[in-house]
Amino acid sequence: MRLRGVALFSVLVAAASPAHAEFEQQLGPLAGAVRQQMLQGWTAAVQDGWFTLRNPATAGSEQTLYLSVGPAPEQGRVTDVNVVVNSQNPKASIGVALNNRAKKSLCLIEITADKSTILFCLEGQNRRDIATVPNLAKLDGSDRIKVVELPGAARFIVNGKIIGDVTDSSAVGGDIGIMAYDVGTFGIADFSINTDLAPRQGAPAQQGSGLPPRSGATAPAPAGLPPRGGSGGGSGGGASAPQTKPAPAPASSDNSGLPGAGPYPRFGGDTLRIVSVYIGIMRSIFMHEFGHALIGELELPSTGAEEDAVDIYAALQIVEPTMYPSNDKDVNTMARDAATYAALQWYYSGKVAESRGASETSAWQDEHTGDLKRFRNMLCIMYGGNPSVFESVAKHVGLEDRTKARCADEFNKQNRAWRRILAPHTRVGTWSPDGQQPANAPGAPVNVTFERSSRKIGNLFANNLSEAISNNIKLLGQTYVLPRPVNVVFKDCGKLNAWYNPREGSITMCYELIENIAVMISDIEMGTVGGEVAAKDGGRAPQQQPQQQPQQQPRQSSPGQGMPPSPIDELADMGVPPTSLLFAAPYKGPTPNQIFRAKLVTTGDLVGMIKNDKNLVIVDTSGLADTLPISYPLPDAGSDGSVTDQLQSALDSWLLKKANNNRGASVVFVGAGMNDRSSYNAALRAGSLGWSAYWYRGGVQAWVSNGLPTTSDMAKKN
Repeated sequence: MRLRGVALFSVLVAAASPAHAEFEQQLGPLAGAVRQQMLQGWTAAVQDGWFTLRNPATAGSEQTLYLSVGPAPEQGRVTDVNVVVNSQNPKASIGVALNNRAKKSLCLIEITADKSTILFCLEGQNRRDIATVPNLAKLDGSDRIKVVELPGAARFIVNGKIIGDVTDSSAVGGDIGIMAYDVGTFGIADFSINTDLAPRQGAPAQQGSGLPPRSGATAPAPAGLPPRGGSGGGSGGGASAPQTKPAPAPASSDNSGLPGAGPYPRFGGDTLRIVSVYIGIMRSIFMHEFGHALIGELELPSTGAEEDAVDIYAALQIVEPTMYPSNDKDVNTMARDAATYAALQWYYSGKVAESRGASETSAWQDEHTGDLKRFRNMLCIMYGGNPSVFESVAKHVGLEDRTKARCADEFNKQNRAWRRILAPHTRVGTWSPDGQQPANAPGAPVNVTFERSSRKIGNLFANNLSEAISNNIKLLGQTYVLPRPVNVVFKDCGKLNAWYNPREGSITMCYELIENIAVMISDIEMGTVGGEVAAKDGGRAPQQQPQQQPQQQPRQSSPGQGMPPSPIDELADMGVPPTSLLFAAPYKGPTPNQIFRAKLVTTGDLVGMIKNDKNLVIVDTSGLADTLPISYPLPDAGSDGSVTDQLQSALDSWLLKKANNNRGASVVFVGAGMNDRSSYNAALRAGSLGWSAYWYRGGVQAWVSNGLPTTSDMAKKN
């Protein structure tokens, strides 16, 4: 459902640890936090090679940028950053913080505008000062802060000098990031997190580079002021950013900030693309397995091969967010790209197998359809639901015109079938209008657990994506009425697999399978080897076409225009919420008393419109012979499918012809009555095309009950 699709992407668009390209050079893995964590009164920019945080007026304000990294691996973890502060307030500071928000615990190492270095920890409201070293900071653009961690322990180093060790704070092993304090301009560069701590051959030993002891908390005595470097600079003279910046320190071999072994394809550091790939892979696998769970838990009929049936279910869920876009361009891009990668993984897998000499008949006894055929089936469903978006993908892979011509029918049939089969087990709602269960029907939940992983990609999901994914998967338990809990676990499995266990009612998602597919995509598109060695020119998935982003706010009916009260309550609440989904055939059932992208009108409203608007176009979708005298019959306008399918362009052309090429004309859609959903579909379709669309909910039934003439009455008079 769209609630589990676009809403998921809107949460994830800035949640992944890989960087937003604008700040990646300076902030590395921390850059993705900028968009979602900036406070009012603070601004972020890149200036003279620095990432700058600027607070011009709000005294005492703290700006933090955090990355969730979890406990350090056994081999240790080093966070390293180049910082500078420019402020007239001597207590203004910039530093590195370890933070555990759940336990209200924080440890901060900071340099201040008066050149002091301070290390302290907070446990709730209790502050513990560990060390203060005056005049250690240079404020000339060369100051570096380093935090070296082992599980449960951290050592804090400034300009090569050990400031203190912490081993008894719950802040260690939570989040890590930057904290800027008070009015001023604060510069950050070369932020990196490195878990590869093996010394480089020939590299000189550096003071303070050892790992901290596992017990106690010590604060070495302050040393004398080290020699100043750089080009000077100080705390006075306003709040401008540094004008020059020294050459950056050598980049670490892995600044992902993710603990664990194994490859971690970064896809060029493009946050949207990274999330699209990993979420596309995950959703394709998970929705397939959840399809199995629905069949097993709800005892649904499956007349064909179950593996093929749940592939179709997955494709329908994956394409749906692209058919009902949000108003956020990044969210829509991510939804489209994730859907593309969800299907492309089967295309790539099939082509790789072909290149190795495999054939579609080599696994003829496997219950799964061959990869290329699975890709064809998924892409056809997606293309049928949204041809404008997936046309470039279809062209790229050579999907034949005769196949594309069948895809709209395939989408409609499969979408209709799954909605009808699931309706008796679905709670009625905005994104499940076919549901036959009340919105508050009791049922079991879907539970989600992310286990820690020994692999980087596993920890990307466990540390960075788990909350958003969990919340959205749990919505499935709010949509379907399940007889028992379905427990979903993401974990290391020691094999490339994912499965639904009908005995336990559980779904297992293996990190290894997600990693394997991500590496395959990276090697094909980016030219990497095993997901790690970047080529000079990285390709990417075929680009999709831009898509209209219609508004989705309900519009209320205007008052009647001089008509007496209708014998039928045309605004009655029939218990069906408004929806942006098209109702499935046969279009019979209660209707909402509101509509998205159009305006609901009553009989009184329509009579007034007929009197006052000579350009009004009335379209009847009921298929009845006896209808409003000036209406045009067009039952197909109320067809199901999607507001992005091929019928849309045909409807648009037809309306344009009837309106004499006047796109400003008002169009009213009429059905048989309050239980005819076809007119709702037609108004939703027209509104999505940008027409001034109106839905006459009462339809022919209300028209007749108000004593107004129909085509048969007019024929009798003639």
